[in-house]
Amino acid sequence: MRKSLALPETGGYHIVRYKQRKASERKEAWRKDRNKGIGGSDMSVVLGISRFKTPYRLWLEKTGKKEPEDISGKWAVVKGNALENKLRQRFRLIHPEWQITDGTDAVLVRDDKPFMRASLDGAIHDPETGEWGVLEIKTAGSRRYGDWHDEDGDLKVPDYYLAQVTYYLAVTGWKWGIVYADLSDGNEPVELRVERDEDDIWAVERAAAQFWHFVSADIMPEFKDQTDVLTCFPEPVDDGIVDLDSDEKTVDLMRAYADVKAAAKDAKDAEDQLKQQLIVKIGGATGIEAGGYRATYKAFERGAYMVKASSGRRFAFSKPKKTSKGDK
Repeated sequence: MRKSLALPETGGYHIVRYKQRKASERKEAWRKDRNKGIGGSDMSVVLGISRFKTPYRLWLEKTGKKEPEDISGKWAVVKGNALENKLRQRFRLIHPEWQITDGTDAVLVRDDKPFMRASLDGAIHDPETGEWGVLEIKTAGSRRYGDWHDEDGDLKVPDYYLAQVTYYLAVTGWKWGIVYADLSDGNEPVELRVERDEDDIWAVERAAAQFWHFVSADIMPEFKDQTDVLTCFPEPVDDGIVDLDSDEKTVDLMRAYADVKAAAKDAKDAEDQLKQQLIVKIGGATGIEAGGYRATYKAFERGAYMVKASSGRRFAFSKPKKTSKGDK
């Protein structure tokens, strides 16, 4: 196993190091510095591909209008923090040909665009080529397992993590990175290499610059969903109805929604009619099976708790799993 090197200053960026005595103090100093720029975990939000946060909500945080949610107590975060060093040690063990550097308590800040900041889990030095690469460590819950596989079942880096690693390559100028991830499937962590792609680099740099302009100029970005609207406008500020008949995009949106809503109603009406026909077929039985499907109309009783007591029959439709003849 090769000896670790210090985080390198390979040009194009400088390193901010947190040297407070206690780990908690270093963590707090790092947290306070997050509003000085855009970090890697922010990149999927900036690009609009995050499931957990919108650009508007991130903008509120970066402009100091709203405190970020404290997620330190969430199990996924607790688990990730607990395993990060173990996974880094494991990666170092299986790659004795490389020198692995811990990126904790340091932030890489790009010189020409200081709002671009990278907090690396680690850095990889290849002595044979002299090149450095990004090490990004992940722990994935079983519910996110599908994000790590394409339609053919082959491993892939999820888009939201690919955006993060690409952003780190943009900050450092390095050519490659490794995503090392425990997929919580009982197997060895997986290792996926990410090569620098200049088109992707341009895309994340452009998105980061645009978003940071919104922050520095205090310009609100577009809303993405209902949560953004409710956050900004808990109640209407105008009792009037805005006429947008001259806005072609809005007209198209209204018509598309009307079409989908009508189609959904037609589908619901058709479903109800078919459901009634199946209930008639069931009659006094508990259920019926045909064509690999099962329809049931079972009796139920619900005691009085928070709601009135009730009883009756409940319809259900499913495609049961095939069982062997010996199964009941």
